[in-house]
Amino acid sequence: MKILAGEGKAPAVAVIAGTPYDSGLGAELLRARGLTADPYAMAGSPDEQDSLQYQDPGALAAAFHARLRELRARGTEQAMLFCNSLSAVVDHDHAALPVVSPSTVYREVFPELRSSLVVTGNAHAVVGVERTAWQVSPGHRLLGVSDPALVRGIEAGDPAAAFETSHLPTTLRLAERLGLEAVVLACTHFTAVLPFVTASCALPVVDVGSRLVELTGRAVADRTLAA
Repeated sequence: MKILAGEGKAPAVAVIAGTPYDSGLGAELLRARGLTADPYAMAGSPDEQDSLQYQDPGALAAAFHARLRELRARGTEQAMLFCNSLSAVVDHDHAALPVVSPSTVYREVFPELRSSLVVTGNAHAVVGVERTAWQVSPGHRLLGVSDPALVRGIEAGDPAAAFETSHLPTTLRLAERLGLEAVVLACTHFTAVLPFVTASCALPVVDVGSRLVELTGRAVADRTLAA
């Protein structure tokens, strides 16, 4: 269901992500669905984001929750956490605003799968995905791979070249040989290489970024109808 800007006077969705690229992409995808959205980045670059996650995750989590409280005070009603690695660091289940996050997608997807190749932007994100898989589908066989260089290549502006020079084409073939049931693109940057992944792999592909946008649109629609 699409909600046109201004229809039902729904406030803008706050798109929170690690970098301006991610937050801007998430806002752009929501706008393409007819929603209003404002981007908010927690860091200026992938390197800064990784540094915050590894060196001071407590401060990063505190800044995240402070941002949500500020947004709620300004009238925001819905947030979308458009960053898998950030979702692995911050506890967003009990936040000042309702948050649709990658964890929301994993809780939906993993109980339906027995195995998967999960590709993330850094190792922190792998841990977060494994944690959720263990909670909702303990028997799930998960092969987790992180590729920070692919994230940086996408941000450099050439997703096709970034995909071709990454490990991903080879890893996708490995997933097929191992008989895994699906590929999970567990980094919102990787929405940019989704066409190349689907063209290179016969397995079903779960793109977390695309599904986040769908679920956020549904949450806004439900809230608007209930108002």
